[in-house]
Amino acid sequence: MKILALSVTLSLSMVLIFYGAPFAAAAVDDGQYAGTDSCMECHEEAYDSYMKNRHAVEADKRTPGAELGCESCHGPGADHAESDGENPILSLSANADEAAGVMSASCLKCHTKGKQVLWHGSEHQNRDLSCSSCHNIHKNYPDNLAQKSQYETCGQCHKKVRSQMLRQSRHPIREGKINCADCHNAHGTVADKLIDAQTISQKCYECHANTRGPFLWEHPPAVEDCLTCHTPHGSSHSGLLKGRAPYLCQRCHSNVGHPSELSARSNSDAGQSAYRVLNNRAFYRACLNCHIAVHGSNHPSGKSLVR
Repeated sequence: MKILALSVTLSLSMVLIFYGAPFAAAAVDDGQYAGTDSCMECHEEAYDSYMKNRHAVEADKRTPGAELGCESCHGPGADHAESDGENPILSLSANADEAAGVMSASCLKCHTKGKQVLWHGSEHQNRDLSCSSCHNIHKNYPDNLAQKSQYETCGQCHKKVRSQMLRQSRHPIREGKINCADCHNAHGTVADKLIDAQTISQKCYECHANTRGPFLWEHPPAVEDCLTCHTPHGSSHSGLLKGRAPYLCQRCHSNVGHPSELSARSNSDAGQSAYRVLNNRAFYRACLNCHIAVHGSNHPSGKSLVR
């Protein structure tokens, strides 16, 4: 018996360490249940939205609807109903006074696999966000989001990224052709910036496979990290580049193959054409006029990435 008691104590300690104390508190239900029909009498709008949601599918044993309905997530509500709402029940609203860990624990009782598996210790959890910060099952938006789209939901906090999406060169996220979750896993990842891959470049290669290589002649910055030259969310320059050529290229290539001075007009050259002043080197696409295989080349004569 002593061994069994010690085993139970150790198991409970591991739960507290891994999930945090709020989960353990939420997992213990010693109250009485009122039933979903009782919830409907006062919370008609929330009940209607719940019944249109996949959480209410009673035929699926994984859903709250197959167990205790509303009380599967909000906890036992008999005291709440009998007191006409005076005794509070667990609120899962983004504006609730509940601790983030308590609200998330209610969701994590079911959502323990897939993209949610790395939630504990993730960047969003460490910033004291809860599932309700991004999701609301009563709004019936796709994926139970708090807003109509991932772009709007993520943009609530990531305002700098949202402003970058207004620039002329960007991924088609505003149009809904791709979503934030195509590159990021908001619930947690092993890579930086919540990238849903081992590295940022590997995520880029999923769509831009032509830049992957291997190449006979490699361009080291392109092999190491796509973000050396590109910015992923939006740029004022074509191709999501961090700057225009030749200025971007000359951050590294300052004295190789061409004169080291910056390819730009001086004040004394004002009014003259780019053909005359720059000897065609900076006209149109600048360095890319000749060095077209900027990510790498497999041509036997492509050492300078010109073919």
